[in-house]
Amino acid sequence: MPTKKNQADLPFNSAAEKAVLGSAMVSSNALFNVLSGLEESDFFEAKHQLIYRAIKGLFDRRVNVDILTVTEELQNMKELEVAGGVAYLQSCTESVVAISALDSYIDIVLNQSVLRKLILCVRDINDTYLSEDIENVNDFILQSEEKIKDAVAKRKVDTFKKSKTVAEVIEKEINNPRTNTGNMVGIPSGYPKLDAISQGFQKGGMYIVAARPNVGKTALALNFAFNAAKDYHVPVAIFSLEMDAELLIKRLIGVSSNVSLTNISAGNIMGSDRMKVSKAIKEISDCEIYIDDSANLKLMDIVAKARKLQTSVPDLGMIIVDYLGLVQTANNSKNPDSRQEEVRKISLALKGLARELKLPVIVVSQLSRDVEKRGDNKRPMLSDLRDSGNIEQDADLVMLLYREDYYKGQKGGATSNNKKIKDMGDSEKFEVLKNMNAKNENDPTANISYVEVNVAKNRNGSTGQCGLFFYRNFGRFDSPSDEWERQIRELNDEMNSNK
Repeated sequence: MPTKKNQADLPFNSAAEKAVLGSAMVSSNALFNVLSGLEESDFFEAKHQLIYRAIKGLFDRRVNVDILTVTEELQNMKELEVAGGVAYLQSCTESVVAISALDSYIDIVLNQSVLRKLILCVRDINDTYLSEDIENVNDFILQSEEKIKDAVAKRKVDTFKKSKTVAEVIEKEINNPRTNTGNMVGIPSGYPKLDAISQGFQKGGMYIVAARPNVGKTALALNFAFNAAKDYHVPVAIFSLEMDAELLIKRLIGVSSNVSLTNISAGNIMGSDRMKVSKAIKEISDCEIYIDDSANLKLMDIVAKARKLQTSVPDLGMIIVDYLGLVQTANNSKNPDSRQEEVRKISLALKGLARELKLPVIVVSQLSRDVEKRGDNKRPMLSDLRDSGNIEQDADLVMLLYREDYYKGQKGGATSNNKKIKDMGDSEKFEVLKNMNAKNENDPTANISYVEVNVAKNRNGSTGQCGLFFYRNFGRFDSPSDEWERQIRELNDEMNSNK
């Protein structure tokens, strides 16, 4: 029958600790393995921590490591006797193990260290429960999960990946792509010109879609989700902090069917539209789109639920958070952080989530009112991101959306009825074409906006701009047709000929 452990006992292996330290003092190869695999806190015995600290100090100063230099270092630290003296250092060097066996001894020390940290973490969680009022059980559980995750984060030594191994994985992905994405590195957005700039939504990346209210940022994120799920069979998770699941599905029905969202919401669907809606519902039902519309969703909720979902849906390929401004780090905090500090934590956590789950996380964000204060040119810049410091820094790619018609009629707006074609940008030229082609109020062209998508930051590629049509009636984004681009070219030709 195994001996019952005392409450105060913590796991460690003194012989293994002694062996790795002795090996580090007699072999340079062993030294590199020990210093790259272990930290001072991984050693339980105080004298072993001191010996490791002396070895590490010598190594950092590029001084040769052996029993003589370690002895001198400990003397300089005034810790030689506490570390066991010269006799103990000598006994360490007599405990060396073969380099082929060293990794096993490092694993023993590391595993005992992780187990100790886990036990201490659980005790800390228990002490918190016993000594403090738990205001929110969900927050307490999620914070405890995070502490445990941090405690066991070092349970593997092999954090480095050999280039050959990684190259073989990439070769396999190239030769056997999960989806038919052509030369695309990541999941396509569904818009070829945007993908040519971004190379798709890549694993581990955080993508920001930012705009002023009502420009179409949520609609564009939904289009990304629908295109990924429908065309490329990628399971998508949507954390919706602003709309409930029913409203999101209605918007997806509008995207798929090209039927007015107003009619879908009112149930006023007549004639051929009824068949379009039925087909759209079937199409959406076949997609793997998972929506969480929980009220007052917190950052830790998003992280925990995403991890749990990936456990049950291993192929989960994309996460969308709508939107950043409504995410909070904690509930009923006694010492609330500034919003800038909250955004820093949220940004880092979502970026970390993307890397941990190895999928793209698309975050919808609102631009500050500073955009409105500018004169003629209200096109957004990176600095217009709300609390932008960390968002801009942590994001792998930032898309800034701009709609010319959003500012139409505003004082200082960029559109003028007296402006000549030669002075217009593509968005204004689109307005000209739209007005020329519109025949009546029910013509679809009367409810289209031209949206400029400016990829203002791209860590993994180029920056640039592309245009998309936003069909506001049913929330759909489409790439400009060849015919529209032909007409734009003709307007440009007309402009040049009239110079």
